[in-house]
Amino acid sequence: MSTTNMVKRLCLLLTLLAVMALAIPAVAEDAGNAPTQPTVILEGNPTTGYTWNIIVADENVIAVTDEGFAANETEEGIVGASGYQRFSFEGKAEGYTTVTFAYGRSWETEETPEYTLTYDLSVDSDLVVTIVGTTFSLGGN
Repeated sequence: MSTTNMVKRLCLLLTLLAVMALAIPAVAEDAGNAPTQPTVILEGNPTTGYTWNIIVADENVIAVTDEGFAANETEEGIVGASGYQRFSFEGKAEGYTTVTFAYGRSWETEETPEYTLTYDLSVDSDLVVTIVGTTFSLGGN
């Protein structure tokens, strides 16, 4: 693996860890006022073909209600800017499921994704969605 790829992976890992570190205290301090429809925001660059693809293990429990992308601001004339993919969830039925995000190119079906992020989600009887676990793994070459 090249040094450039290793640095990119390390930067993404540190970014994800920072986002998770900021999110956990915010939910804990909210004491019952946590959002009922959590949103996951992940950095990506679809102009390179790499996007976060989502797999919901049980679509009877969770629905993806929003999939958006916001490009970073760039100087005029610059193309290929990275940005952030946004995924919002809504509880459909009481239960547990996992939501997996795989960062890769959709046409490279035989390749291992560069990164995989899995959330374990719980939906209570009021359809409040709670993230109960997170797993991040590196893949690719």
